[in-house]
Amino acid sequence: MSDPRAGDTGDAMVRYVHTELTAALALLAGTGMGAAVAVGVHDTSVLRAGPVGKVAVFAVVFLTLVTLVRGTRLKWVGEVANFEDAVPLSGPEPAPARRPFGLGRLLLFLLPNLVVGVLGFTWVLVVPLVMALDWLAKAAVGARWERGHGRLLWLGHDKEEPSRLSYSPLSPLPPTRTATDAPPA
Repeated sequence: MSDPRAGDTGDAMVRYVHTELTAALALLAGTGMGAAVAVGVHDTSVLRAGPVGKVAVFAVVFLTLVTLVRGTRLKWVGEVANFEDAVPLSGPEPAPARRPFGLGRLLLFLLPNLVVGVLGFTWVLVVPLVMALDWLAKAAVGARWERGHGRLLWLGHDKEEPSRLSYSPLSPLPPTRTATDAPPA
């Protein structure tokens, strides 16, 4: 079974952080649309201020906790050990895939959430919210690891195991320029 975060990129390599981030954003968009449909179909009675506030507090606390846990080397839940096990890429840095987002993935997340909204089971929307927050946490931990280690994490270099991570060195920033083209002080 394919991972819904993989998108429709074919054989191209994709950045790990971009994959997690775009999957989270697609799922959050689907969840938001499901909530909007629920309000439109069932009036505002399905989303009251008290439960929405509780879900918002839950989301912030959950995102904080899952980010802290994902940033560890704990087996099965921590991501740092996976990043450190990444293999170096041979050759130059690959060009990112043209379409890492994928309309298919957005529809995959949007349709079930719309059905839930039409049926009025808004409490079910907490499940995709939790999944999206987990993917956001993975993206945040991956971006922090990349920045701290000076490497970019990639998915898709191994055809037999596309979820295996690889890395390339982070491209150095171009030197800063002044208005007179003189070296900075």
